[in-house]
Amino acid sequence: MQSPFTGKEMKLVVRPDTLAIRKEQFQIMHRLWLCEDTGEVFEYNIDETIRQAEDQYRVKHNLPFPEEIKAIREQYGLSAAKMSEVLRLGINQYKQYENGELPSESNANLIYLARDPKDFSQLVQYSAIEESEKNTLIKKSEALIALQNQRIAKAWILEFLMGNALPGLERGFRYPNLEKFGLMVQFFARNMTPLKTQLNKLLFYSDFAHFKQYGRSISGAKYRAISMGPVPDNFDGLFQYLENNRFVDFEHCEYPNGAIGTRFHAGDKEIDHAMLSPVELETLKMVFARFKGVSVQEIIKISHEETGWEKNAPTRAVINYLDSYLLKAV
Repeated sequence: MQSPFTGKEMKLVVRPDTLAIRKEQFQIMHRLWLCEDTGEVFEYNIDETIRQAEDQYRVKHNLPFPEEIKAIREQYGLSAAKMSEVLRLGINQYKQYENGELPSESNANLIYLARDPKDFSQLVQYSAIEESEKNTLIKKSEALIALQNQRIAKAWILEFLMGNALPGLERGFRYPNLEKFGLMVQFFARNMTPLKTQLNKLLFYSDFAHFKQYGRSISGAKYRAISMGPVPDNFDGLFQYLENNRFVDFEHCEYPNGAIGTRFHAGDKEIDHAMLSPVELETLKMVFARFKGVSVQEIIKISHEETGWEKNAPTRAVINYLDSYLLKAV
C-alpha cells in the first residue's frame, strides 16, 4: 500500500494493543500500515482487528461462533429463515448471528439449546411453524437422538486426543477437528513423506499461517513449545490414532548414529477432502512450497526463531495463536 503523503510503499507493522467489546478490554495484535517518512499509521483491516477481540469475548462468555450456529441449523436440514422461526428470532437478527454478530447471552443460550435434538424437538413443538413441518422436524430429531451414543463415543475420543473441545486463543478459535487434522497430515505425507520432526513444524506453520491470514486455525489443534520446536499437543497419540485409522502409514528409519525415526506416507483411508476449504488447501500448499526441500535441522532452526516458540520453550507451554502475527518464516 502506498503512503498518501509520499507515494512510497508503506511497511506493514504489528503492535500489541487492547480493544473494548461491550465495555470489556481484550488484548489484540494490531496490524497497521506505517509511513516511515511521516510516522503516520493506517488500518490494515479493521474487521480483522475487531474480530480478534470479539472472538475472545465469545470464549469468555460462552457465546457460539458463527460456524457453530450454522452447523447447529444444518444438522436439521433447515434454512436460516426456518431456523429463525423455530427459535422465535427475527430472520435478519438470526442471519446476522451466522454472519458474525455477537448474540446476547439469552439468545446464545437459546441457540445452544437447539444443539441437543431432545431440546430442539421441544422448541419445535412450541414454535408457530406448520404442523406438517413440525412432524418432519420431530422425526429428524428422533433420528439424531438415536445416533447420540455414537456421537458421545466420538466426542470422548476427541477429548482424549486433543483435550477439551472449547475454542480459544490456544486453538485459533476453532473447535478441534480430528478429521481436518488427519487431512493436514495426509496432505504432507502424500506430497513430502516427511519425518515426524518435520511434520510437526509443517502442521504448526499451517495452522498458525492460516490464523494470521484469516483469524482461524485449520484444525483447532494446540501447539506446545518443546526443545525441538513447536509440536501439536499430544502429537504421538494423535499420530498413532491416524495410523490406526489408515490416514497414514509409518515407515521406521534407522539413522547412521543408530537412532530410529518415523517417516509418514499417505494411508488408504477414504476421506471427504471437501472438508478442507479452498483457502485452507491454499494455506497447506503455501507451507509445502515454503518448506519443500528444507532439511530436518533447518526447519528446527527456523522454528526456533519464531516468537511463539522463544516465549514458551522455557516452560514447554502452549503457544498463543496471537503470536501468528509475528511469524517470520511464512
